Amino acid sequence: MRHPFLSNQNAIYYSVIWLFISGLYALVLFYSYEYPINEALLDSLVFNGMFAVLGLAFWFIVRYNSFDTDQLINLIASHLAAAALSIAGVIFLSLMLLQRAFPTDEEYLFFLQTSVAWRAGLGLMYYSIIILVYHLIRYYDDLRAKVQSQSQLETMLRESELEMLKSQINPHFIFNSLNSISSLTITAPERARNMVVKLSEFLRYSLGKENNQLNTVEEELNNVLLYLDIEKVRFGDRLNIEKELHPDSMQLQLPNLILQPLLENAIKHGIYESLEKITIQLKTLVEKDVLRIFISNEYDPKAVSKKGKGIGLKNVSQRLELIYGVPQLLFISKTDNLFTVRLDIPQINPEV
Repeated sequence: MRHPFLSNQNAIYYSVIWLFISGLYALVLFYSYEYPINEALLDSLVFNGMFAVLGLAFWFIVRYNSFDTDQLINLIASHLAAAALSIAGVIFLSLMLLQRAFPTDEEYLFFLQTSVAWRAGLGLMYYSIIILVYHLIRYYDDLRAKVQSQSQLETMLRESELEMLKSQINPHFIFNSLNSISSLTITAPERARNMVVKLSEFLRYSLGKENNQLNTVEEELNNVLLYLDIEKVRFGDRLNIEKELHPDSMQLQLPNLILQPLLENAIKHGIYESLEKITIQLKTLVEKDVLRIFISNEYDPKAVSKKGKGIGLKNVSQRLELIYGVPQLLFISKTDNLFTVRLDIPQINPEV
């Protein structure tokens, strides 16, 4: 920790304060004791100037002494010793210099001898105030460092949580795709080869965007279209995709890889639970500073739902809350045969 008063700006403040104190001191001697202005000014500059110089050194007493409760006695003892030595040294040197400056002024010399007590009291007050200021500065710097450290730790924690959530989603899709490829290698080798190519393109995008927290809607749509192409290889004509994309939404931002688990969820609860063709609708809107994305899928309300771990929608909701600091940005609605997920993506700087 650097000395608080040795920087250019703070050194000026420190000097101005001591000049103000010295001026008050000289005015008291001039008006109250009626000493000549030259004696009052020299007395003030010598006595207060020494404390001003020593005051800079007092910082190291505070800097290298701990304020722990178990070391309180040692701290008090060190301050008492430092105060006694400093005050005694300043009084001795200042009196010696002033006596040599005015050796023939008997009235002033008598004043110097009788002023030892109040000079000691004034010196103790100077020492106490300077030490208190240094302790406050050190406390403020320590508090600011702790706040910065806590903020960095919270940011690192959010980032690690986000990576954990994404790592839970990606393998889930990859495992399903690999299982499908394995099945298609026997029944439809050409479709299996096509699916491998699409999967490699999808993974290349995912790995390339791993360090980017936000991407544009256009980039993310290109990625999910790769995903949907993979799924169409698996399900053929049973899967139909409809898009209604607002032109103004294409360059807006959203968290990377946030749409794929929602589409995976739509396919899971659409095709997996129905023997009929299903349509997945993807729609974007822009309302003020909010990007709204709707993903809807047809489903059979009478079908028995296949229970899973449910990480898709839950992880998407958690990611959005961690990134934007808003607890509810994912909304779900159901009609007789339509399941809709809506995302509200604020177009502001996220917390992470």
